[in-house]
Amino acid sequence: MNFNIEKVCGIVVPIITPLIKDQSIDESSLIGIVNHLIEAGVHGIFANSTTGEGPCLPDTDKKLVLKIIVEQVKNRVPVYAGVSDTSSKRTLNNIAQAEDLGADFIVAHPPFYFPPNSQEELYMYFEQIVHASSKPVLLYNIPFTTQAPIALETIKQLLDFEKIIGIKDSSVDYVFLQNLIELKNIRKDFKIFIGKTHMWAAGVLSGADGGLDGISNVIPEKCVELYRRIKNEMKDVFILQREINEIFRIYECRSFLGGIKAAMSLMGLCNPYTMHPILMASPDEVKRIKNILIEWGILS
Repeated sequence: MNFNIEKVCGIVVPIITPLIKDQSIDESSLIGIVNHLIEAGVHGIFANSTTGEGPCLPDTDKKLVLKIIVEQVKNRVPVYAGVSDTSSKRTLNNIAQAEDLGADFIVAHPPFYFPPNSQEELYMYFEQIVHASSKPVLLYNIPFTTQAPIALETIKQLLDFEKIIGIKDSSVDYVFLQNLIELKNIRKDFKIFIGKTHMWAAGVLSGADGGLDGISNVIPEKCVELYRRIKNEMKDVFILQREINEIFRIYECRSFLGGIKAAMSLMGLCNPYTMHPILMASPDEVKRIKNILIEWGILS
């Protein structure tokens, strides 16, 4: 797919990575989920994300996941590939692999394990990514996992790189989000995805470009419909936002990944297995998740 900035918007799904009991990739379920999401009208698929357990997967499995997704998407929507790692060198190797496999965009958050000591380190890291990548780059701000927030001033400096086309912000900081939206006064083409479902309606109405959160694996149609209502300025936007917020309660488990996979298992889309040592949903949690899905008409 040729780069088209107009396609960088809407509901991009950080697709889960379905597993079988021995922790290997459930290829048939992954194929089914890709097609399920595209048929629901999503605007992009993000491989090897946080929700996709990307940092937990062996390198060979990350390669397999991206390969399957690209082959199944067949240019119907853009494919975003997570490439972040513990060092610049490992990240650049991941970029080369993602390019070879046909990803349309790469997504990079700060390196983890050794959190950057300064914004100067972060700037250098992203500068190296830009120079190494032939694909457009989406920044990913997720301080909860990286312990390394990307400062607004650093993002502003990175706007000088045309190849950096936007950011996924999972800071869950509405003031920071508003400040990101103000950066559009510097670069109108800079795209902003909101990584917290509860902020989608208010954020997109304020000028963000879309939503990127794991709940869209479970209820892609509702998420796409919410985006449609926002863009068409329909009066019942916040009614649907509240409904999605209630369904989001499936996250309230000992592991949110266990919650998502339990829900999708109940829907017949995959097994409930998570990458060890991440815990699957407990039997009591599965019962609660099932009740939520029944309450909101997702299961009968």
